[in-house]
Parts: sequence; C-alpha cells; structure tokens
Amino acid sequence: MPQPLTILITPEARAALEAEVGRAGASGDIVGGLLFGHPLDEQTRLVVSSVRLTSEVGLGRKDFSLDQSRTSQQLAQARKLAAQADYCGVWYIHRTPDQELSDAEWLQAQAVLEDPDFRFKDSVCLVLCSYAGKLNLYAFSFDRDHSARGQLPEPALLKLTTGMLPISRQVGPVSQPIQSAQATDWYRSPDIVQRLEAEHHRLAQKYRVESAVAPDGQVVFRLMPTGEHEDMVFYIACGPGFPDKAPTAFLSVRGDRYPLLSPGLSDWTAGRWLVEVADDLVKWQINLLDQQVAAAREALKRGDYKGASDRLTMVLLINPRQPGAARLLAEAQALEAGG
Repeated sequence: MPQPLTILITPEARAALEAEVGRAGASGDIVGGLLFGHPLDEQTRLVVSSVRLTSEVGLGRKDFSLDQSRTSQQLAQARKLAAQADYCGVWYIHRTPDQELSDAEWLQAQAVLEDPDFRFKDSVCLVLCSYAGKLNLYAFSFDRDHSARGQLPEPALLKLTTGMLPISRQVGPVSQPIQSAQATDWYRSPDIVQRLEAEHHRLAQKYRVESAVAPDGQVVFRLMPTGEHEDMVFYIACGPGFPDKAPTAFLSVRGDRYPLLSPGLSDWTAGRWLVEVADDLVKWQINLLDQQVAAAREALKRGDYKGASDRLTMVLLINPRQPGAARLLAEAQALEAGG
C-alpha cells in the first residue's frame, strides 16, 4: 500500500492561514484560495505561502477558472521564500467538525488540478476546520488520476512543525532543499543541537512550543503562553551565530513578519535562555497595547488603512480582548477594502 504524502508547512504560512479564519466571518460562502510551494521529494511537499480568492472569481463553482495574472504577484512573493515555489494546491475553511471536502470544494479541487493555466501535476489540499471556537488543520493530496477517475483526495500527513528532538534528522534529506543558497547548516553542530534541545525543553515549561527550520535556515520557535495571555502567538528565531548572536522575535500578519522588541532582546548574551526573552517579550508587548491602538487611530486619520489594519491585527494577536481593538479593526478593514 503506498505511503501517504507528507505536507510540510512553514510557520509563516500557517500563521497566515490561521489569520484568514479570523477574517472569514460567518458567511455561508466557500472561503479558500491557492497554495504556493513545491515538492521536496517523491513523498514530501512544502507549502510556503497562500493567497485568498474572492467570490468574484468563482470559488467553489464547477466552472471555476482563474487567470494566472491575478495571482502572479503572490507567486513572486512565494519565490522569494523558496525559489522553486509554484502553484501547489488549494485550501478551504470549514464551519463544521467534518474534515472531508464538501461536494462544492471537491469540484473546486478538480477544477484547479485540471486548469491548463496552472499546469498542476499533483496537488495538495489543506482544510481548516473552525468549529465551536476550535481550529484544526487537515491535509489531503490528489493527482490527475484521482480527478480522471472521480476519486476523492487521499489523506496526507500534515507536519506543521517539527519537535527539537527530530531536528537533527530534519536537517538531512528533508530540509536541505528548503534552505536558500545563503543558508548554512549551522544548526547541525552537535553543540548547537544540544543547545536548541535545551532551549525547547525550557520553553515548554511555560509555553506551548513548536519549532521548525524555516526556508532561510533559521530555527523558528512558535510560542503560546500556557497561562495568562494564552491566545497570544509569537515567534523567536535563531540564526547562524546563535547563541553568541541574539535571536530575533516577530509576529506574523498576512504572511509578513513584524519585529518585536524588548529590553531582554537588547541585553542578550549567550548565557541567557530564550524563555527569559519570551517572558520579557510578553510583558513588554502587553504594556504597549494602548500605545499601539492609539497609533492605529492616527494611521486611520491619515488614510493609512493597511497600516492601521496590520497594527490592530497584531494587537489582537497579543490580546484578543483589548478594548476597542476589534471594532477599530473592522472599521480599518472596511476602509481598506473600499479603497
């Protein structure tokens, strides 16, 4: 029996899709879009980014078609993340606990696979199930034979991240094609592997933590506090020179990185631990929330709707209950869409 495909997804790509769930609203329309990525080998696919498609292009309809020119900008951005990136599949948001594709989504998947403009050889599908406040992600794969025979997609193994213990295995045949030409194998050193494993262990005492090797060779920790502010999601990235060189921290909004600053990062030394930096980052960002909302209001006044929207999205990623932020974000998004 053939082994299912393994679908790898970068932390930024995951964060961008999760953000789309919050933007989707509660309409009955099918919400989804295209995925960008490429095969790593016969059994592994990498997803590096995505684009949301609007209802005007026929999303979910049997006669779906989309000219490449309408997504060429997003493809160019994806190729900055991974030079081999191309159109590699579709994604959908569900409002039920069932992970399988609906009939309309299956018609969409077939249309994408068979669209001559995109020249898919095989494809990947990610299903985001948002039900009763809980989000689950599932992956499927399908190819032209599935489509020709009317067969449903096959379940795939979705690996959103990799734990630190397997990281020394990941940097072998799987992650090597992911790295850009400038990336190095700095994290293969036994001393560095040991340090990263220790960092992961310490972080896991206070945070829900996942880790992955990003396309640029950075080791990225995705963190969520386990107590207060448990809805906050942020990232700490370690690159060549770590631990002597300080890590960086960021939020991910619409697939873009927005840097986070704190005294703990500024005062970094090799003798410190990432969990100390993480604690400092959480405290520092919480203290700045009121200032961020005020700055968003100013951005709205001067007509910078995207800047205001991004800033407010970051505020809500840190504290979803920040007073006035959700209402102001809805205003900014409406103005941005109308502009």
